[in-house]
Amino acid sequence: MPLRIDDAFIREWGPKYAEADEGDYTRIVADVAEEMRSTRRISQKTFLSIWNWKGAMRVIGHVRLDEYDTRYAPAFRRAASEPPERKLAALIGPGAKLPGFGAPTASTIIHFIHPETMPIIDVRTVEVMFEAGLIASKRRDLARYEGFRRAIDGIMARCPSWSLRQVDRALFAYHKLVLDRAAAAAVAGRNEVCKHVFPCPHLFCLP
Repeated sequence: MPLRIDDAFIREWGPKYAEADEGDYTRIVADVAEEMRSTRRISQKTFLSIWNWKGAMRVIGHVRLDEYDTRYAPAFRRAASEPPERKLAALIGPGAKLPGFGAPTASTIIHFIHPETMPIIDVRTVEVMFEAGLIASKRRDLARYEGFRRAIDGIMARCPSWSLRQVDRALFAYHKLVLDRAAAAAVAGRNEVCKHVFPCPHLFCLP
């Protein structure tokens, strides 16, 4: 049967989310809310906490931290004031592209500013949404974000008893426990067939 992302899906897969990051997530949401309320900016310390939570520290060198106060923090403030369909473009659109940012990291910043309404365009959530036929592409970029956001909005409208975070956790868990395992099993099966052949003509096989 086609994959359906509905109340039953969220109820089944949400509790299977096993990442030990909920405490950090809740703390960062609270920190961003307080900073935006009191100063209308995200501090560099909180920004680095978001970047670390996202698992993007391996590419932090592409971010110009020496320009944080003059370039990044003002951009985050502008994005917060934009309508939903313009928020991501305020960080990575033409003429506004922040160094070191792509759609996944930029949407993470926006999510922490608007945790109830703005989803993170992540490889796991995108692939599950694609599997369910709710989006037309697995690509994660500015051009695809609005379609992804509207598809998530559709899930939220159909499943109003769940928060955006709960939907995200269910999508993540399904990907990790079903799609990841299916992909690993497929690769293992192909390598099993070809393991006695060398050099193997199939690029996906292990040497």
